[in-house]
Amino acid sequence: MLTTIKDTEMLKLKARELKQRYALGDRDFSNFDLSNLDLRGVNLENVNFQGVKLQGTTLQGANLEKANFQGADLTNCNFYRANLYGANLSQTDLVYTNLKEANLHKTLIENACLDHVCLERTDLSEAYLNNVSVKCAQFTKTDLTDATLIDVNLSLAYLSDIYYSKMTRLCNCFPVETISPDFFQALEQRNEVVLSS
Repeated sequence: MLTTIKDTEMLKLKARELKQRYALGDRDFSNFDLSNLDLRGVNLENVNFQGVKLQGTTLQGANLEKANFQGADLTNCNFYRANLYGANLSQTDLVYTNLKEANLHKTLIENACLDHVCLERTDLSEAYLNNVSVKCAQFTKTDLTDATLIDVNLSLAYLSDIYYSKMTRLCNCFPVETISPDFFQALEQRNEVVLSS
């Protein structure tokens, strides 16, 4: 009788094993459990982390240029000063992740959750964000030069000293409040009172 592994079961990999396999040329680490590892300063350029569980992992100062994180669980990760140039962060969960001073230049982030994320001094220049939740995310001195943001509700985030350019595109990022018909009736009544005075 054949034994099958459940879809939700993932193979746990240690930091040493990951580094050794990468040094031997392996770039595909999709669907591994890499949570709570210390991967500070590692070079994992062009790595495939699709569907990976990286909860609580420290990737501070790591080189993750052009890495594929599509569908990964990156909750509570530390990417402080990490290089994520050209990375794919689509369909990721980045809740409570530290992206302070990280390089996300030309990253692709679609259908992702960046709630409660620190984006202080983060380089998002020329990045493409579409349908991204940023509730309580901190955008302080964040570089959005030439970035494209579509359906990213920035009204729910903390914004301070944002850098942008004429080429920065914001589409549906500040939703218009729905105005009730009562508002217009009250306005007409107020105008009638003002005109009759």
